[in-house]
Amino acid sequence: MRKFIGLFLIIVLLLTITACGSNENETNSNETNSDNNAEMGNEDNNEGNEEELIELKVWVHVTDETDEGIVYGERIEAFNEAHDNIRAKIDFIPRGGGGSGYEDKINTALTTNQLPDVITLDGPNTAAYADAQIIAPIKSYISQESLEDYLPSIIQQGTYQDEIYALGHMESTVVLFYNVDLLNKYNIEPGTMDNPWNWDELYSAAKTITEGESYPALDMTYNWTGEWKIYAYAPFFWSNGGQVISDNGLEAEGIFNSAENAEALAFLKKLVDDGVTSVTPEESNFQLGLSGLYLNGAWTIPDLESNYPDLNWGVMPYPVSPNTGELHVPTGSWQFAATAQSEHVEEAAMLVEWMTNTDSTVAVSEAIGMPPSRMSAIPLLPQYNDGPRKVLMDQLTTGGHARPVSVIYPVVSRSFEEAVDQVIYGEDPQTVLDEKITVIEREAKRYQ
Repeated sequence: MRKFIGLFLIIVLLLTITACGSNENETNSNETNSDNNAEMGNEDNNEGNEEELIELKVWVHVTDETDEGIVYGERIEAFNEAHDNIRAKIDFIPRGGGGSGYEDKINTALTTNQLPDVITLDGPNTAAYADAQIIAPIKSYISQESLEDYLPSIIQQGTYQDEIYALGHMESTVVLFYNVDLLNKYNIEPGTMDNPWNWDELYSAAKTITEGESYPALDMTYNWTGEWKIYAYAPFFWSNGGQVISDNGLEAEGIFNSAENAEALAFLKKLVDDGVTSVTPEESNFQLGLSGLYLNGAWTIPDLESNYPDLNWGVMPYPVSPNTGELHVPTGSWQFAATAQSEHVEEAAMLVEWMTNTDSTVAVSEAIGMPPSRMSAIPLLPQYNDGPRKVLMDQLTTGGHARPVSVIYPVVSRSFEEAVDQVIYGEDPQTVLDEKITVIEREAKRYQ
């Protein structure tokens, strides 16, 4: 009964969170990874030695008309062609505002025991879904060779209590975009993977450009709401030696409100107080050449390439704390999982692996521009071997850090967002963090 009530509250909270990962071709390479175990089952049916046909239902969170949805449909067709005794059928259930629609249907299906065999879910929801027995552990069905091919951040976000429940078919991250002409104008050298800017260097560069151009030089996208806040800014906590919540996902006192985290928030506040960034930046100010620095995600690259061909831009790694120099960068996106209600968990796990194998992640990356989730996919995507996209992959492989895996993640995410908002609008960082502890700890006690 506790889990049912807990699940209902979690689903309600999940509807308030905006996921960051999914933001809008098939390759000629051979199908890999997932069909090592294609021969399965081989049980005799009532009439002889024919294999039983196993039917799998799959739900995804996008429409079949999107580039992402088209790839999903094509990969399901390829799976069916490669497996004589399994047929997968895909249903497209788009998410509405705040995540409703898709999550609503999952909630209803759970309570009526009508979940499909495979679903997609946003990375941060892994723990809540696993604890509520929506998804099933699949590690025993995936080869070690295959598991070692995923980016470490993919395994991190899909793991709960030392068991793998989900695997991602794409990654995401945030970098610091810069206007090459403006940096050259003020003799500012951009950061590199070997020598990323620390917070002091970021501030100094932003202040120099701001004073010279009489315009806030740094767009931190402070005006974005929901899941963006913890996704984009949690690395400031991590790089400064802090954590968002305990490793078990249920303890916040002395962790969420640590001195390291308060110092990180104080830096975010300083950027506003000193006028080098704005809490309400003008739309497309970086794209139009007004600001010189822009903290945003991988999806910005195709937008700049397609819509702003005259802008001379580059990317540098996420800034690091001067106290540690450690690179921690945002990660996380949508993933596939087998459901706990499936009567064919092993075959469902095969499909999960297929939808996240090398060919699938290459196809998704080429379709929507998101970084691949497999190491073996990188050589097949030349755009990630040089230029700005190489910085994305170097970040992910070097400092990728998934958001907290916690059954109370929705409350943690909302508290983080509120804390950032209160601080950048002028409140004291330590006081704000201390206030949020009460809310997080109250939710955590329901699971202790």
